[in-house]
Amino acid sequence: LLPDEPWILESSMLTLTGLDYHGIVEVKTGSGKIKKVLKFTATGVDIKDLHQLVVGPNGTTAHVEAAKGSTSTIRDGEVTMYTEELKGNLFGIIPITFSPQTPPPLNVPFAMFTDVKVTQAGQFGGTLTVPGLHNYFTGAKG
Repeated sequence: LLPDEPWILESSMLTLTGLDYHGIVEVKTGSGKIKKVLKFTATGVDIKDLHQLVVGPNGTTAHVEAAKGSTSTIRDGEVTMYTEELKGNLFGIIPITFSPQTPPPLNVPFAMFTDVKVTQAGQFGGTLTVPGLHNYFTGAKG
């Protein structure tokens, strides 16, 4: 089961190596909702200027940020990503939006995106390293 609410990843540059696109799959959330997502696996993920946003308690948003200008990494095994939407500039030049309604046209072993925003239904595997990790909440107070 995946979380009911997706989380958002914003990055100035996202690089995926050992990438494999497995197609459109259906996933189930904790509340029983079924949704279609894109399934990817990768053996290496580099995330420059990581900023992650998650729905928090009482109308808040939880933020996870890396140090400005740093590159966060996911290593030590395969990572599986269940993606609702990936929007950015493929190889830094081609504006794209991948989703179950507009899936990737082909499977490539490497991809790089700039100014990327990823809506993730869920993600598993690997070891995430975030230089200068900073957590905080914004929004309504309980």
